Amino acid sequence: MTSRRALASTVAILVAIVLAATVAPSAFAQRPAPSLQGAAAFDPPAASIGDKVTFTMQVTHPDDVILKAATPNIQDVNVITVTPSVTTPSVNGTQVTTFAYTLQPFVLGALDSGPVRLSWLRADGSIGTFDAPGAKLVLASVRASNDQALRPLKPPASIAGAPPAWVRPAIAAATVLVLALIAALVLAFVRRRRAHEVIEAGPVDTSPERNARDALDALGAPRLVAQADYQSYYGALALTVRTYLAARFGFNAHALTTRELERRMVSHGVDRWQARLVGGLLERCDDAVYVRRYPEVASADHDLTVAYEIVELSRPRLESIEGQAALA
Repeated sequence: MTSRRALASTVAILVAIVLAATVAPSAFAQRPAPSLQGAAAFDPPAASIGDKVTFTMQVTHPDDVILKAATPNIQDVNVITVTPSVTTPSVNGTQVTTFAYTLQPFVLGALDSGPVRLSWLRADGSIGTFDAPGAKLVLASVRASNDQALRPLKPPASIAGAPPAWVRPAIAAATVLVLALIAALVLAFVRRRRAHEVIEAGPVDTSPERNARDALDALGAPRLVAQADYQSYYGALALTVRTYLAARFGFNAHALTTRELERRMVSHGVDRWQARLVGGLLERCDDAVYVRRYPEVASADHDLTVAYEIVELSRPRLESIEGQAALA
């Protein structure tokens, strides 16, 4: 008896659950849609082809409903901008949501936007759609129907605060002119400086005396430590003197012995004591290079001075007088 009562109770609970599950969705589905009221308008209500107009739509709805509008899709009309929707509170627990779009029509006559589809969502999770009424825009032609005359284009529109049209080209031309002037000044300065340097430098001295002195200056003060230092020093000294004599007197001084060189210098009008001075220096050079008989460092420095004297004494008489006058 007890088991029968328990079974009957279980069956009753199951039937109640099934009935509740069946009735609840049906009642939810039968809940009425929210009350929505929409109004749309064009601003301005009349325009010309290509003008930009604002299409505004305001929808009044309960405060537990949110709305989302589809972008208007009107033939021969471009959507320029879409302004985010704005919701403001109204009376009796309602709200007003405003949608705004900037449109640019390219058609003549009366333009009907048609209904605009809205999607709504209620706080209890129910959803639905609503077609808000549209608005009409009158697009008038700027030319009369019987007007066939051609007219020039309208002048460019002026923007408040913008500089005159000639300012930018003038600035660009002035910039180019200033840069060209700077470049010309820099070029003139460089050319003048180079010409001044050439005038100051004067002709390059390529005389045998100049070449010989430069070679002797390159030897500098002798630093004689090892035997190789003596041989290199006196070898360069002898080569410099012979090269100078060959250039000054016009004979092959490198192919002559020291004695032959003395006689050749005398035959070219050089004083005998000057020829002996050259012969003595070259003999000391030969002793250091070939015989390996090395003098003291002070004597080596004195031989460099003798080489300078030989170059100076062998200079032509006119050049010698001019050089002494310049030194004076």
